[in-house]
Amino acid sequence: MEAQALTSKEGKNLASTAYVLTVLSVLGVFAAISAVLLAWPALAYLGAKMM
Repeated sequence: MEAQALTSKEGKNLASTAYVLTVLSVLGVFAAISAVLLAWPALAYLGAKMM
C-alpha cells in the first residue's frame, strides 16, 4: 500500500515537472521570437550602415 502511494506521488511529480518544462519552453520560444522581431529594425539599420 505504501509503495503504491509513493508511486502515485512520483507520477504527479513527474507530470508536474513535464508541465513546467513545457510551459517554460513555450515561453522561451515566444521570448526568442519577440526579441528577434523587436530587434529587427535596429539590425536592418546597422546592416545598411555597414554596407
